[in-house]
Amino acid sequence: EDKSEEVCRDLALTSAGDLSPMAAFLGGVAGQEVLKACTGKFAPVSQYLYHDCLEALPESADRTPKNDKNDSVRVIFGQDMVSKLAKLNYFLVGAGAIGCEVLKNWSLIGLGEKGAGGKILVTDMDRIEKSNLSRQLLFRSSDIGHAKSTRAALAAQQLNPQINVEGIEKRVGADSEDIFDDKFWSSLDGVCTALDNVDARLYVDSKCLFHHKPLLESGTLGTKGNTQVVVPRLTEHYGATRDPPEK
Repeated sequence: EDKSEEVCRDLALTSAGDLSPMAAFLGGVAGQEVLKACTGKFAPVSQYLYHDCLEALPESADRTPKNDKNDSVRVIFGQDMVSKLAKLNYFLVGAGAIGCEVLKNWSLIGLGEKGAGGKILVTDMDRIEKSNLSRQLLFRSSDIGHAKSTRAALAAQQLNPQINVEGIEKRVGADSEDIFDDKFWSSLDGVCTALDNVDARLYVDSKCLFHHKPLLESGTLGTKGNTQVVVPRLTEHYGATRDPPEK
């Protein structure tokens, strides 16, 4: 009860919508229900939505607000979490629809900040097309024809000038191991995949497995989506099970 009272008091200083990943989750649910109502294809959910993640909160933390851009994270998870996020060195593979969403969230929670020694590296071989604009939120009409990775990095930098983000145009695979070598994988704190093919997923998964790096795997197929959190020595890795053949 004491912990709940403390959480409620801290949340009074901010709203869950100010925390970017939470706003993204709630926005995704709301958007799905709106589409159901507009298209009439499925019946909208007619019930309450209760989302509970109290287990993510630290037992004790310094949640004193400092009136800066990191207050939404600070008053919920504490100053230690703000510092940890800023120091992280993360690799995002893919800058499409999921990649843009992930990169947006990372920039707004202050992951990989320059002053703290952190960094975000995002890679994607593709170029931006007009059809991408409806679902890849970091891109605009002026970005058409440019590389997804560099433009996504630029947009993330504009959202939060404090982050250290770099976009490169390289395919992650056996043919780029001169760039993404053992030293590179060892230097990472974690990896997130936002890919559209199984072979690339399996390759990244094998590298994370070998170097004992946490992996956030994600993907979409039509209106369906999936995520898998891979923690070294704790959970099964992505390649441990295979998806059924696509019809």
